[in-house]
Amino acid sequence: MTETPAGEKIQKVLAHAGVSSRRGAEKLILEGRVRLNGRTLTDPAIRVDPDTDKLEIDGKPLPPPPEKPAALILYKKIGYVTSRADPHNKNTVYDLLPPEERGRNWLYAGRLDKNSEGLVLFTSSGALVQRLTHPSFKVEKQYTVRVHGNPGPGGLEKMLRGMEIEGKLLKADSVRKTGFHTGEGTYEVVLSQGEKRQIRRMFAELGCQVRYLCRTRIGPVGIEGLAPGQSRRLTDAELRRLLGDRSGAGRRRRR
Repeated sequence: MTETPAGEKIQKVLAHAGVSSRRGAEKLILEGRVRLNGRTLTDPAIRVDPDTDKLEIDGKPLPPPPEKPAALILYKKIGYVTSRADPHNKNTVYDLLPPEERGRNWLYAGRLDKNSEGLVLFTSSGALVQRLTHPSFKVEKQYTVRVHGNPGPGGLEKMLRGMEIEGKLLKADSVRKTGFHTGEGTYEVVLSQGEKRQIRRMFAELGCQVRYLCRTRIGPVGIEGLAPGQSRRLTDAELRRLLGDRSGAGRRRRR
């Protein structure tokens, strides 16, 4: 069997196409189910060129590898809604994207309300949106929050234990007071639950009013280096961390 010396290992090519794992690919070859350029393969160590060689599995052409997902982060400004189109609001987060990015079918992973600012993540992958937004994956989102009023001695503990609001149990992963000035406290809040306007509703239940809210992190990806209205593509390393992250940037100790 002729191989392509400078090509890729066939196990890697089959795994990249989503046919099987690398170990599973070797099993397929040894079972005689893989054909290369019309001939049955018997050597799992062979190298191939996926661009020029014709590979078949069980008589069917090898499917093309899935498109590599793309992602970018945006520092959302206050006054913009997280929606592709809204009949009641002229300004959407898509208007903040640079012109060269607007033609792509970007999906956003998680909303920020109109009066909040901070990190919004866009991706071409519906699977990544599901991973970042479904509560079963427990991906952390971190916020800086400025609050008018005092939650009281046990208020923050209530947020950690869980608060039943409108028939749902809302809870924070961590809450830490970071400052206080002229009647307003500043807090760092981490959530993995992600109910609508969750932080505002929890503080309101404690008799407080959120005056400012900024999302600063989603999983391992932070907003550092961006000003309001700016965006950038994620690097390959950031995207790999995001795809491999099941628990945010690690569980934080509850306070």
